[in-house]
Amino acid sequence: MNNFTLNAKQLTSQDNFTPILFLADIKGKDNFCQLQQYSQQGDINNSPINNWTFHNTQEKLSLYARNQNNQIIFLIAGRQIVTAEKLEVLALITEHTFAEGLPLEVTIKQIITAGGIPVLPWGVGKWIGKRGKTLSNLLKKNIHSILFLGDNGNRPGFWSQPFYLQIAKKQGLGILPGTDPLPLASESSRPGSFGFMIQGNLNHEKPGTHIKQMLLDSKTNIQAYGSLESPWKFIRNQLAMKLASKEKK
Repeated sequence: MNNFTLNAKQLTSQDNFTPILFLADIKGKDNFCQLQQYSQQGDINNSPINNWTFHNTQEKLSLYARNQNNQIIFLIAGRQIVTAEKLEVLALITEHTFAEGLPLEVTIKQIITAGGIPVLPWGVGKWIGKRGKTLSNLLKKNIHSILFLGDNGNRPGFWSQPFYLQIAKKQGLGILPGTDPLPLASESSRPGSFGFMIQGNLNHEKPGTHIKQMLLDSKTNIQAYGSLESPWKFIRNQLAMKLASKEKK
């Protein structure tokens, strides 16, 4: 919550903001469903996070959490899927699950059919070689009416904006920045430190539905905020990820 508050004050110079956290559960995980179970209890003593309670909205794909200072944050369901081409696709604003290992275009179509927003997130080494060619071919076709590319805070500040993000901008595709913390203990405090801001009054009863409408509105100004990773921390995190990968083998 501190990250959202800090960035909101820097951007708007006021406290009138509504933080939203988009979840992207991986295969075999359903953290959003677990939080829904806590929302049925509404008891702070049973909460998985100190001083926070979880509550339902009027839609299945969102929740909100409230702390003892009466601050709230909305949580929107989503999934992360790995395609046959080994590309990651995020299915945002949907509680549906999706099969792994299907072709990229099939996966995107399934997400759109399920009412979600497909996002192709940038990642270190994920948009080069064969995977880069697959992404390039997809962008050249430009056949999906709903498709975003994703930037994230793991990208080091000394790197220029990835080539495909530049192509996406030229084609009029939206870019959604997000924190995308790595699966490391040191990353647990990063959510909300890098992302995007939209001006407007969010519908608190159906926040997922409303934010989707705003994202798909060509008039909506999606403003990125936050700082990219420092060179030292980027290198440290990459080494930590490689070490963790070796330990699993």
